[in-house]
Amino acid sequence: MTKTLLTTIGTGDYRPTIYHFADQKAAKTCYVAQAFCQIFPIEKVIVLLTSEARQKHWESLKSCLPPTVQVQDRHIPSLETEEAIWRIFEILVDSIDPQDQIIFDITHAFRSIPVLVLLGAALLRKAKNVEIQGLYYGLYRGEASESPIVDLTPALSLLDWLTATDKFITTGSSVDLGNLLDTVQQDFYRPQKLAMDMQKPTKLQNFGRAIHNVSRSIELIRPMHLLQEDLPKLIRHSTPELEQEIGVFSKPFGLMLEQVRQSYTPLALSNANADKKEEIYKQFLLLQWYVEKRFTVHALLMAREWVVSALCLLDGRDKYLEREHREAVEKQLGKMIDYQNPTLKQPIASHVKDAKALANFWSQLTQYRNDIAHVQMNESPLNSQALEKFVQEKLVCTLQSLFPSLTQSSQLEEVDSNHC
Repeated sequence: MTKTLLTTIGTGDYRPTIYHFADQKAAKTCYVAQAFCQIFPIEKVIVLLTSEARQKHWESLKSCLPPTVQVQDRHIPSLETEEAIWRIFEILVDSIDPQDQIIFDITHAFRSIPVLVLLGAALLRKAKNVEIQGLYYGLYRGEASESPIVDLTPALSLLDWLTATDKFITTGSSVDLGNLLDTVQQDFYRPQKLAMDMQKPTKLQNFGRAIHNVSRSIELIRPMHLLQEDLPKLIRHSTPELEQEIGVFSKPFGLMLEQVRQSYTPLALSNANADKKEEIYKQFLLLQWYVEKRFTVHALLMAREWVVSALCLLDGRDKYLEREHREAVEKQLGKMIDYQNPTLKQPIASHVKDAKALANFWSQLTQYRNDIAHVQMNESPLNSQALEKFVQEKLVCTLQSLFPSLTQSSQLEEVDSNHC
């Protein structure tokens, strides 16, 4: 890994100043790149410059840099057309080797370069596994004053928040949001900050891990763990003190906090002693959530088990997780769709208005669920469109029709879902 400074030079009349960062000072210089090489252990410098900048500053800049540092120049177009902007972006990305450690300097950048550097840095981290060690700006304050180098690295984290936010909105997954909250708190307890006399967050990490765990249980279809452990922890960690910390240390997440609450809180039980009927209802809400987020596989797998659980409960088998109860219900459902001798008059059929509708639905649901579970490993697999159409157009409404007492909130006792 090479510690690389990527910098730019323009056509300005740069004046000498003493640049400093934290407690380190560089010698007086016209070029901030020289100061970076004195303050940071730079091994390679890549300079983006136009023909005009090259003519005015290149030789002078090159002579100021330490002989031990490898120096490379990259020509960029001076016009700002759409084609030129993409060319600059391409040059910037191609200049960096995989796994390099990069420091970006945008002090003398002009026009759209700072934006391109920011976006390029985000791409490089993912596409080339590059470690971005800093994004900096030398704030020139004149020859008579010292000029600070300003750390703009936190701006890169905004792109991480943007990506995590987009993932949550489109898929419902908050894993990345949780990881970012965890990282924010950990950063304040690193050695260099631990010694500093400053306020530090104490709530972000626990809440971040809580929403991470909720999301994982949803993604891995762990409804019991979600209801009994993950959501209660999320509620417990969602406090006014947390909101205060988010406002101070994690402002980007402040925009998402309410959306996270609105997405997850309705799935939570009203209390730790909620009855089985509420449990089944909350599982149905999770099933709806899968359908809304277009998680077709999750919805089919969940629906098959939910029907068995619902019939267990309606049949007086409150311990619906016990194998013997589930097998008893499954056996009756199997007889209702037996190809040789279907028998609709099963005890469980008394719990629905239309036994034939239950049999037809169970037959189709079983077929689709098995097709998913066996990943097309049969001679006549279903196509994706058929699976999606069934889930999006038929699954939820059929369950509501067959099991109104377990799928409608009006059939349940008033549930306070304003937990967080």
